[in-house]
Amino acid sequence: MAEAIVSFAVERLGDLLIQQASFLHGVSDKVTEIQAELRTMKCFLRDADARQYESEVIRNWVAEIREAAYDTEDIIETYASKAALRSRRSGLQNNLNNLKRYYACFLSDFKALHEVGTEIDAIKSRISRLTASLQSYNIRSIAEGEGSGFRTESQRLPRRAYSHVVDEDAVGVEDGVEILVEQLMKPDKICSVVSIYGMGGLGKTTLAKKVYHHAHVRRHFDHVAWSSISQYFNVRDVVQGILIQLTSANEEHKKKIRNMRDEELFESVYKIQEEKKCLLILDDMWKIGDWENLKPAFPLHKAGSKILLTTRIQAVASYADPQGFLYQPELLSEEKSWELLRTKAFPRDDKRDPTTINQMELLGKEMAKCCGGLPLAIVVLGGLLATKHHTYEWERVHKHTKSYLRKGKDKYEQQGSGVSDVLALSYQDVPYQLKSCFLYLGHFPADHEIHTKTLVQMWVAEGIVSRVGEETSEDVAEGYLDELIGRCMVQVGRRSSNGRVNTCRLHDLMRDLCLSKAQEENFLEIVNLQQMETFSFSMPTTRTSNKVRRRAIYLDQCGPLESVEEARLPSKNEDEDANSYVNLNPQNVIGRMKWLRHLYLPLELKVDNSKVQWDNLSNLETLKNFDGEQWDVQDLAQLTKLRKLLIKNIKSFKEFVMILNPSCPISNNLESLVLDEVRATMEETDLRQLSICQHLYKLYLGGAISNLPEHHHLPPNLTKLTLWESRLRQDPMPILEKLLNLTTRPVLML
Repeated sequence: MAEAIVSFAVERLGDLLIQQASFLHGVSDKVTEIQAELRTMKCFLRDADARQYESEVIRNWVAEIREAAYDTEDIIETYASKAALRSRRSGLQNNLNNLKRYYACFLSDFKALHEVGTEIDAIKSRISRLTASLQSYNIRSIAEGEGSGFRTESQRLPRRAYSHVVDEDAVGVEDGVEILVEQLMKPDKICSVVSIYGMGGLGKTTLAKKVYHHAHVRRHFDHVAWSSISQYFNVRDVVQGILIQLTSANEEHKKKIRNMRDEELFESVYKIQEEKKCLLILDDMWKIGDWENLKPAFPLHKAGSKILLTTRIQAVASYADPQGFLYQPELLSEEKSWELLRTKAFPRDDKRDPTTINQMELLGKEMAKCCGGLPLAIVVLGGLLATKHHTYEWERVHKHTKSYLRKGKDKYEQQGSGVSDVLALSYQDVPYQLKSCFLYLGHFPADHEIHTKTLVQMWVAEGIVSRVGEETSEDVAEGYLDELIGRCMVQVGRRSSNGRVNTCRLHDLMRDLCLSKAQEENFLEIVNLQQMETFSFSMPTTRTSNKVRRRAIYLDQCGPLESVEEARLPSKNEDEDANSYVNLNPQNVIGRMKWLRHLYLPLELKVDNSKVQWDNLSNLETLKNFDGEQWDVQDLAQLTKLRKLLIKNIKSFKEFVMILNPSCPISNNLESLVLDEVRATMEETDLRQLSICQHLYKLYLGGAISNLPEHHHLPPNLTKLTLWESRLRQDPMPILEKLLNLTTRPVLML
């Protein structure tokens, strides 16, 4: 991970030398020198990172290197920001009254220049000393690209083909599936709840999914529904989701369900289960209180409906239905463990020579034993081995596996600690470019369905991912996500019809590893406001907060924030860079975030327009839920880098197109435009203005349209078009079929 941090620091310094050239005048040579020192150190870090688990000394050196890289970045950014601030304050010195102020600013600049130069020299000495220490410990200098864990496209494809929705390669679940199906299909009403319980990673969810998709179950029950509960969940959201699934609701019905009162929701779910045979799967229940909150929606012991519940805690399973059936999956036998590992680690069309395969199988059987029969550990280890194509690589993994699994082998209850070490093996093997991407996933709550588009934007906004050659940053980020999925470190949630990953998630144990490593690296700190009475976004909450690079603040679980007097986010020149991406409510801070790149406003946000300084958001690239009733659409012309825009409640389409002209940067940069709930009819002459947006590929127009202009008066590079409630009197297809770049059929709601 230290290599990733140093690499990022080198890139960041290069960016600053370009972007802040005028403010770094006088120290640019020193910045270039320290950049060169970091590059030299980076060559040694690949070996040091891999070997830090051998020695406390190496671990300490790696930690020092990480802090030196952080300090370097902070010092240069702080100096550049303060220099920019002094420049703005000084303004033009064109009269005698400002002469004293001019010389005061000059002396202040000179003093600051001397101070930052001294600080850079001190860090440079630290880095040189640390590099020498690494060399004295026989740490090798490894060239860029050597030892990389990346694979070719053809090598990665088999891993991408795995389905995490229903694991067809699951081993040792046949007996369990048969037992559970039999219990669920019993006609008696005595047993309403069938529970699967056991430790994390035991395969409870996999088993439940097999039952959920079982042909006999589908024939026996009229309706089935699946809901993931997790440690923190919203009762209303869960009941809504169940009702939507049980009724196979269309969009109109979904809207009605979402508008129901709580009592109506619970009553509707209850009645359906009374009248029809339904099966509900409640996955990952953690607390007895959670069951109590959901229980009013279930007609227990009164109908033929059943509930299949999974939990890590036996007490929860027993409490849900004292007369219910409890099932604890067994750990896999050595034979089954090897069968599962072989399925995951060896390609189906393995073309390696028999001698190599035999050697790998011998090593694999020993490693399978070390996993203690825990399916998740075996699957993750298999994902790691699948990227190793030579015997010596398997031997290296074999050596580390045995050492990392020494603890947690005596008793079943202790297996979790050993499994953490197996998961840590995967993390250690990940290429340095992916380590930061993986740790960033710790931002998201447990069992959270992560939308990949949002995740990619967050990675890019944080500077974790940058463009490579001709590939855009977003394309590179998607490739990194595919790599993490292929290594079984990230699970696929939902895929689109073309196979693209729409959502992903972390398994609980993998997330535990993620948070542990993030804390160890001072990469991320989680602040859960549910456990705090008062807060400030800038307050330190742990002993590592003074160095932590990112802080994730969970607002959703803390209820109303009426008692909060101050919510202060750090500005760019403070220690934390927390404002590259934000999805928060406080209105008084948005305009201060000069470096903000992606802003997702809440759907319902009442603010005073005077408190939002849109002209200060010059780096904004994404803006969602801009309210045309509250804010002046003309202010958008100041957002010169805007690429993705969603506006709602526009009084007049004409006032929006007024900002579109060839000289306005927004016209050239805009790639995705959503105009929802346009109040006045959109006229053909105004729609023609959209043709100026040469790079616009996605367009959504929600509102009445008088007439569509001819195709040559529409954006030429559109790939996706939606016209919602357009009330067009003429068939638009003769015009739309001439838009040759459309990749999907236009969505028309006339």
